[in-house]
Formats: sequence, C-alpha cells, structure tokens
Amino acid sequence: MDVSETDLPGVGKRFEVTLEEGGVAVVIIHNSGRRELFYRESPDADGEEMLDLTDQESRIVGSILEGAYFQPVRTKSPETMLGEGVILEWYTLAEDDPIIGQTLAEADIRERTGATIIAVERGEECVASPEADFILQTDDIVVAVGTRENQSELEALLK
Repeated sequence: MDVSETDLPGVGKRFEVTLEEGGVAVVIIHNSGRRELFYRESPDADGEEMLDLTDQESRIVGSILEGAYFQPVRTKSPETMLGEGVILEWYTLAEDDPIIGQTLAEADIRERTGATIIAVERGEECVASPEADFILQTDDIVVAVGTRENQSELEALLK
C-alpha cells in the first residue's frame, strides 16, 4: 500500500493512499483542522468527496477506524444458528489437516463427524453442494452444517 504526502501551501497537506482494489483514498488536512476525504476509482480518475469533517469529528472517526472503540476478533470458525440445535460453521483448512488432498468421499466427513459439507470457498470461487469427487486443498474454506456435537467432532478431526 503506497502513501504519498504533498504540501498544499496556505491550505495544509494532502495524503493519497493506494487501496488494494485499485482505488485511491485522498485525505486533505486543512490548517484549520478540517479534513476532507475523497475517493478515486483509479489514480487518473476525478475524486468524489465522501466526507467533510471538523477536527473533532475526524479525530473520533479516526479513533474508530484505528480500533479504539471496537477491535474485531476473527474467529477460526464463525457460526450461525439455523434453527434449534442446527449450526452452520466455516472452517479454513490448514496445510496439516488430515483431509488435505482427499476427496469428500475419501474424507468421509459426514460418517466420521455427523456434519455435512454444503459448500467450499476456494479463492474467488464458491462451490455449492460439492460433489463426492471434490478434492480438498489447503486454504479451502469449508462450510458445514450440523449440531454443536457434529461441529465439535469436525473441529477435532481438523486438529
């Protein structure tokens, strides 16, 4: 991520941040403390003003963005309740998981744990209802449905 800084005589400073998706965030900090936030879809595009904040507002928003109010915690396996006792969980497969390189049929997850793999996300692709010959790979995110006990069994299998 590139950050460039430019003096704006009589105004303040301009900061440009190249974003991962290719856009550019532009922040102008005025000598008065006012901040303007612009977004450009590409380095050549015109900027669109997103925010115009006072000094105090920008400090509050900045501290929120920095994580002072809330620090997200990424869990290994987020879960969602589908109904009474039925849970949907996501697991990221690690290099040393025993099912890496196996097909879903070979891994026999449903028989071994009671959980059913209903989808696999691989990179930008998501395979819904993968076939029995689907081969599991490192960094695949498998989506499993089952009871809490089924999910515990699957988590134990992956350790």
